Amino acid sequence: MKRLRLITLITIGIICFSAVVYAAIPRVINYQGKFTDKDDNPLSGNYLVTFRFYDAASGSTTMWEEGHILALKNGMFNALLGSIKPLEVDFSKDLWLGIEIASDGEMSPRIKLASSAYAFNAQTIDTLEANQLLRSDVDSVMSGSLTIKKNLVLKGNISDPSKVILADGMGREYYLWMDNLGNLRIKHDKPRSDKDGSIVMLDKAGMLPSYLKINIAIALSLLSVLIVLISGYKKKKQNV
Repeated sequence: MKRLRLITLITIGIICFSAVVYAAIPRVINYQGKFTDKDDNPLSGNYLVTFRFYDAASGSTTMWEEGHILALKNGMFNALLGSIKPLEVDFSKDLWLGIEIASDGEMSPRIKLASSAYAFNAQTIDTLEANQLLRSDVDSVMSGSLTIKKNLVLKGNISDPSKVILADGMGREYYLWMDNLGNLRIKHDKPRSDKDGSIVMLDKAGMLPSYLKINIAIALSLLSVLIVLISGYKKKKQNV
């Protein structure tokens, strides 16, 4: 039979971290409350208090558990959940907190975990959802169109220029990049070097693309042959 009770305070749980913010935010939950006996008399002294997280209001298996030796004064206590055992819990779904003091058995009902008012903004940044953000420290995947109203600048170095990778529906990849001579190149599959791939155009004022140079050279060659044939025909006609 349970002889102890928990009176929760106004601030029962403040999640001090979010899924999109790291490093500077402490990964702990500040939990406060008041313990009393069955006659509502506040407890005082040192007690072992065990906190557990569940994904259901009843039943289910323990997702996380941590014990604290708390010094109670007039029943009041404060505990930093996650300060002893890392909070490796998925906070994107509903969770319930179970509390047991000493060996009195876990109190019921479990307490549904809530967020503080300002924590609702943790899911968005200036109204943008977390899944709409791209990260630079890991590979990011997004669907839909990406519209850039200003310049998109990709900066590489001499040995490894930045590349744009285009993939078709068959999973084939085409790499597009600017080599260190200013040539815009394209190649099917990953290029082996800065110069590997076909030149699309030259990023130099007054210089023609390679394919246009070849076409002009062929046209001039054909024109030269035609001039020679015409000249030979005229001489032959004059000799007759």
